[in-house]
Amino acid sequence: MANELTEPPAMQESDCPFCERPVLVYEDPPRCPLCACPLDPEGMRPYDFPEGGVPAD
Repeated sequence: MANELTEPPAMQESDCPFCERPVLVYEDPPRCPLCACPLDPEGMRPYDFPEGGVPAD
């Protein structure tokens, strides 16, 4: 029986050449979440979540 609890891929950041903006990537192989174009794995960088959560108004 396969293990149903698998860890998702790490959240990464990349620049999409078609959208021309930074995007958060959560798929493997890496694809832009906005236009679904394939992204260069060499251009991926780890995404660090901001400290403190949501800013207060």
